Amino acid sequence: MKTPVILLLTNDNGLEDLVARALSEIPGISHLARDAGDALEIICGVRDLDLVIIDFEHGPHGMTLLNAISTLREDLPVIVITQDDEKHVEEVAYANGATACFAKQAVATQLANTIRELCTPTLEQAFV
Repeated sequence: MKTPVILLLTNDNGLEDLVARALSEIPGISHLARDAGDALEIICGVRDLDLVIIDFEHGPHGMTLLNAISTLREDLPVIVITQDDEKHVEEVAYANGATACFAKQAVATQLANTIRELCTPTLEQAFV
C-alpha cells in the first residue's frame, strides 16, 4: 500500500495548520522543513516524495528551491503558497515549474482538493 509522501516548507504556524487541515482526510506521510536547505535535503533524499508545498515567504530562497525542484525532479508536483497580493510571484512561480498556486488565505478545502488531485495516482495505488 502506497500513501502519498508530502513535504511542506514553511515557518508560518498558521499555514502549517491550514495544510494539516487540508491533509486531515488524506492518508499520507508529511515532512516539514523550516528552510530551503532542509527542504532540498528532503527532496534529494526521499525518492518516493509525491508532492511539495512551498511557502513563498521564503522569498528568493523559495524561487531558487522551485527552480531546483523542476531541474532535479521535473515529475514532482509543487504547490506554491503566496501572500494575498503577490500575483506577480504567482506568474513567476508558474513559469518556474509550479503546478498550482494559492494565496495564504486559501481555505483548507481548496488546498485539500488540489492535493488530492495531484496525489490521485498514489492514492489509487494505495487501494489496489
